[in-house]
Amino acid sequence: NEYKSYLRMTDYEVNYICACGKAMPLLNLFFCKYCVVLRCPKCVSHEVDSYYCPHCLENIPSGDAKANKNRCFNCLECPNCFSNLQHRSAQVPLVKREGGKVGFGQFKKVFYLQCFYCLWTTRDIAGIQDKNQSSGPWLEEAEEDGWIGDATNYYRHLIQKEKVEMEKTRRQRRGSFLGLGSLGLSDKRLPFTRIRTSFSMAGSGQYNENIIQEFKPVEPEEDIEKVDEKYYADPGEVHEVTSIESRVKQPSNQVMNSTDLLPHYTHLLVKRSQRCRECEHNLSKPEFNPSSIKFKIHQIALRFVPRFRIVKKVKLVGGKQNRVLFSLTNPTEFDLPMEFCAVPEDHPYFKSINANTTLPSSTIVLAARDDTAQYEDTSLVSSEFDDDPNFVVERKMNKVTIALQVKPENEIGPVKIGFMLRYKYKNLTPAMRPEEQKQGEDVNFSPCLLVSLGCIGA
Repeated sequence: NEYKSYLRMTDYEVNYICACGKAMPLLNLFFCKYCVVLRCPKCVSHEVDSYYCPHCLENIPSGDAKANKNRCFNCLECPNCFSNLQHRSAQVPLVKREGGKVGFGQFKKVFYLQCFYCLWTTRDIAGIQDKNQSSGPWLEEAEEDGWIGDATNYYRHLIQKEKVEMEKTRRQRRGSFLGLGSLGLSDKRLPFTRIRTSFSMAGSGQYNENIIQEFKPVEPEEDIEKVDEKYYADPGEVHEVTSIESRVKQPSNQVMNSTDLLPHYTHLLVKRSQRCRECEHNLSKPEFNPSSIKFKIHQIALRFVPRFRIVKKVKLVGGKQNRVLFSLTNPTEFDLPMEFCAVPEDHPYFKSINANTTLPSSTIVLAARDDTAQYEDTSLVSSEFDDDPNFVVERKMNKVTIALQVKPENEIGPVKIGFMLRYKYKNLTPAMRPEEQKQGEDVNFSPCLLVSLGCIGA
């Protein structure tokens, strides 16, 4: 349910400022326990752990995935709805008498492919015949695979040629060894010169000049076939016309009718792990099993940083105080004393704030998260904490509802407020050395929030 609450916040976005300066929702951020900063997907390094097929859930080695162009040759997708195609069997007669009448001969078992969603089959097209076996290749190599292979081979040899030419230019600029040429001597007679030359030539790659010269790039066509005028008066059946996505997946088979499309092999998916670029620790690492959705390491910010969200929609009035309800949720197992601070003037997002907010001057304590508290009869009462009644409206377990007074500066347009949450994060990360181990060390952490309250006059 907490993930759905983020998806529903389309008009009122609560963004946290990442360490790189980007504003993103808390659900899209990571939290590095070693650097004690927020990391967005753009400031972490992504590593590919494994390749797998989304249909048969089979792990594919990286070498096979590269050789097969990131496709699974055991699974095919429907060209219309992109669902997985299933093997179907049928009985066909072996002998046919004259006149087209089927005789009482023997029957053989054949296989074809069918989509259980849109009921598309390979029998609808003339390009694919029924097979005697369900296994084996169903499609021939596509024409675009040859284009990509030739282009990749061309650029590989071209890069090797440029490396060799740069190595030759670098040797010519370097001149003779140790400046012996200025003394009228040559270093070619020295015993270690030949060894040095062999090492420098070992790093130079080999290339084929014929492949570079014979490569012909695909030239665009100037004459484009005009659209038939009958489509302006009668568009026809929509489900019989190929979609843009179907044509993009088959560049060499640009057809109009969906029945002329060919199935295509399923593209592989990857399991990625994210790593912090500063300390190089893993922030997210999934399990190796393709059918598992669990993570070995999953340091998303939603599990470490208090969640701030808007409780109720409010119609704002420009130039006047507006009471807006917000909620703060503590995801950790420790009590968090929260302090609200104003955004400094030198902050990059200070100019985007166009509303004055009355922040609480006292500390608001967030109760620790307790998974068993919702099953108990006794609930947390507000008297256990010294709350300011002007700001704290309600308490429920690890969630606090607060009320802030917002005064927009503009009479019309979007309204954005910003502030900083200051609290002490209890770092339980083990140290690299035993003598440096400090259990429960408190580290100051001050995330900056940018909240959009909607538009005035909308």
